[in-house]
Amino acid sequence: MDRIVQSYMDSFLKSQDIVEKNQSKQFEMFSSYCAIEQMYSENFNPIDVVIGDGDDCGIDAIAILVNGLLITSKEEIDDLLEINKKLSEINFVFVQAKTSSNFDYGDMGTFGTGVKDFFSDSPQMRRNEAIIEKSKIVEYIFSKATYIKKKPVCYLYYITTGKWVNDQNCVGRMELVKSDLLDLNIFSNVVYIPVGADLLQKYYRNTIDVIETEIEFSNKILLPEIPGVTQSYLGYIDSESYLKLITGENGEIRKSVFYDNVRDFQGDNPVNHEMSESLRTDSQKFVLLNNGVTVICKELSNIGNKFTLTDYQIVNGCQTSHVIFNNKDDIINGLQLPIKLIETEDDETVNRIIKATNRQTEVSDEQLIALNEFHRKLEAFYGTFTGANRLYYERRSKQYNYGTDIEKVRIVSISTQIKAVASMFYDKPHLASRYYGRLLKSIDGVFNDGHQLLPYYTCAFTLYRLEFLFRNKSIPAQYRKFKYFILMLIKYDLADDKIPEMNANKMNKFCEKILAIASDNSKLTDEVNKLTQLIDKHVTDITSAESTKTATLVENLKTEFVIK
Repeated sequence: MDRIVQSYMDSFLKSQDIVEKNQSKQFEMFSSYCAIEQMYSENFNPIDVVIGDGDDCGIDAIAILVNGLLITSKEEIDDLLEINKKLSEINFVFVQAKTSSNFDYGDMGTFGTGVKDFFSDSPQMRRNEAIIEKSKIVEYIFSKATYIKKKPVCYLYYITTGKWVNDQNCVGRMELVKSDLLDLNIFSNVVYIPVGADLLQKYYRNTIDVIETEIEFSNKILLPEIPGVTQSYLGYIDSESYLKLITGENGEIRKSVFYDNVRDFQGDNPVNHEMSESLRTDSQKFVLLNNGVTVICKELSNIGNKFTLTDYQIVNGCQTSHVIFNNKDDIINGLQLPIKLIETEDDETVNRIIKATNRQTEVSDEQLIALNEFHRKLEAFYGTFTGANRLYYERRSKQYNYGTDIEKVRIVSISTQIKAVASMFYDKPHLASRYYGRLLKSIDGVFNDGHQLLPYYTCAFTLYRLEFLFRNKSIPAQYRKFKYFILMLIKYDLADDKIPEMNANKMNKFCEKILAIASDNSKLTDEVNKLTQLIDKHVTDITSAESTKTATLVENLKTEFVIK
């Protein structure tokens, strides 16, 4: 294996706390993560996309991306439809990784055959549990055809440690695969990407390096000195420069540059439709008709009119950005876009800008949840733990990704926090597969300023420790789908008396009891093995994920305990 690839892979395994010894399996996880991260730049668990051993249709990983989110359940599709009304962007990503130093056109064809069989109404290949679950989600998406704005795009990444040289046989086989998949008439496009050692190295660097883009910005004024702001500009830029800010290396829109996807693209609603028409028919007036975008960056430097933006977020202008991107081939006579460009590292200033710019149009409270003071306090509280107990509360996308040696598995997103606390302390593990915004609405009083902070850390830490045991096969993998139920069961099993309220001092003492178990591999393994026996008792088919989505299972499991 290429020494640089090996070094990068070792770094990845450490960051994900993976102790897998088989090099082929290591490479599968590493390659799959790198490839999918080019399409989905938020932190995600490789276990959620890697398919596993045997009966995998020749596929190592599958990612289902809808409206910019990594989908792991059918319920998330329902939530997106409720929020966005349409499934405006669908990407299916498949990965096959080989440690060999060459590109084998036979294997490249077999990979394509497996992907085609995956979408078949009458599949011929044997399927493992993970493949079956992914196919059910895909079937559900296609069952919502009336809500699909445009046909999905299918991506195939074939990855080796060798050098891609455009071998005619390999190129020919790729074209045959693309043609076969397009003949299914379910995709708007099929993209087959061969990835050698050089490109794989670049992909990995993209996962750890800060986003940096250079644009031409000549039509501007420097704004007066503003407290909390290093420098700021008001002006307009052409569409070519703006597209550099929002387009990734694969030609897809960069979801990661939109602040927590705070108002995800709403599809072809009347406002966006009107904007699209304006772009295509009267682009010269667009600068007068559009409110523009606001870009905040950690570092802003320039030489003349060449501006370099480092670690930036587009905090307002998601709809405009998507409309420009979707119509980029139809823009004529040039297009100028109003823009505010702000350099600041002051959190309070950033929060005020985000709230102000996003209140001009409808944005739900849960989409702005990261701006609440409670989450600042919680982030600081996480920072009081050290060593093996250290976790990092991520209020903002990728805030801990760059320039650090932090293990990614120790980063707790707001989404993960909500699912953990809802499961352990609000008895809603059956809703953990939902989009976090929907789950948040179902919990009364969560993230209340009067709450103790320790229970929030406790449930997240216990989840982190559970995932460690699953990764290292201390707990059978079949129970991973019940991890949120296990969180709830740990609470009830360790409760000696009435479970304290979230604002009570007694809650801290109770949490310390939970943490004492969670911190000890042996004790936690024994605890989980005991609780999985209860799951076996109440679940008929342990391989099915459907039982994890019912309130009935919650109530049945709670009958095993004397709840006061």
